[in-house]
Amino acid sequence: MELNKNQKKAVFEYDGNCVVVASPGTGKTKTLVARAQNKMESLPRNQVLVLITYTNAAANEIASRLINSKSIFIGTIHSFCLEYILRPFSWINKWFIPRVISDEQVSDFIEQNTDIRGQDGNTNIIEELGKIKRRLDGSWNENVEWNLTIPLKVVAERYSTYKKDLKVIDFNEILYRSYKLICSYPFISTSVSAKCYEILVDEFQDTNEFQYEIFKIINNVGLSSFFLVGDPKQRIFTFAGAIEDAFERAKEDFRAKCYNLTEAYRSTDNIVNTYSCLFDDHPLVENKSEWSNIPVEVKIIETTKDSNSKIVEDILNRLNNHWKVKPDEIAILSTSWFSAYSLSKDLRRKFPLVGLGALPHKYISNSTMSLLKELSKYRVNSTIENLRAIKRSVEVHLLENNLEISDNNINKATNYLITEFLKLDINKS
Repeated sequence: MELNKNQKKAVFEYDGNCVVVASPGTGKTKTLVARAQNKMESLPRNQVLVLITYTNAAANEIASRLINSKSIFIGTIHSFCLEYILRPFSWINKWFIPRVISDEQVSDFIEQNTDIRGQDGNTNIIEELGKIKRRLDGSWNENVEWNLTIPLKVVAERYSTYKKDLKVIDFNEILYRSYKLICSYPFISTSVSAKCYEILVDEFQDTNEFQYEIFKIINNVGLSSFFLVGDPKQRIFTFAGAIEDAFERAKEDFRAKCYNLTEAYRSTDNIVNTYSCLFDDHPLVENKSEWSNIPVEVKIIETTKDSNSKIVEDILNRLNNHWKVKPDEIAILSTSWFSAYSLSKDLRRKFPLVGLGALPHKYISNSTMSLLKELSKYRVNSTIENLRAIKRSVEVHLLENNLEISDNNINKATNYLITEFLKLDINKS
């Protein structure tokens, strides 16, 4: 794997804790994979390398780039907490072995609580339930934009009781329970640190308070190193609780050595220059892309929440009518899931949309969506890498649902899923 000067420094120069600030297109994933491969060479037999990503899809992408991933745990922070904290140690607080709440159970809760309604007809109650989170002290975090007619605390208590009766938890509670355990019982953090040779964290800018504290407690044991990668200027999950100063805090709390990746390989000069102007306190980005001279025009238009959809609609009309750009050649990106969905709802009546918001929303769990995506990839390209990705998605789905079966049966389940999926006629509506 060929690396540039800054990437080599981040990968090879220092074995201890590292913070890597990676500007867009500078090879963040490449550097992360190279670091993992380098650490694999000295990995003790009884330890694992941990690579934490923000989504299951990202985990599968990184896994596909690793030559040998047998001794590497690759998954989301929730999967990590289930595997190394909650499943082994829930018995201490007499908690049931956790199983993640299903889509149907969430829907049943809404159906059973008919008085829980949105403030308007466009409110998605499932999204609102996802905003229910605890603070580190266990109290409910009510500092959110709440769009239900009943106060957050009332809904939170009712939802908590419902989950307790079913012996299930949601993703927010996975982090809260893991934090409570690892904070209260030092031998748990010692156990996790002794097991994990190095913990590599992708998209570190989107780390929330619970994740950060869990990492910090593990780090304080001193048996694991951390490799924290991301870009503070790409922090897009503030709605999910991402902390503002994760990188600055990590430099001090983890006593980490800092590296900057500043050579961009996938953009044009105009885009890179605009990025540099928007973030003048960011390390200077040098564009080395083979597409650097493509004449891309960049315009910055300030909008408000109320005017956003109208301005985007005007731009789409101008592209379509004046410049004759086809709808399937236009992409709309957003800094958050919520704003993308809201925008899509406003536009789908006038434009043929594909993707989020194209049709009325139906919630699908992260692991289920990831599994469907990997099956679709395998249908198009039946490579060994895509086959492994399907198996990984099956394993994540089992982990979330607290199902333990043998590796042989996982292989059988994977083969059965592929066989049945390939029988489907995807051309039928």
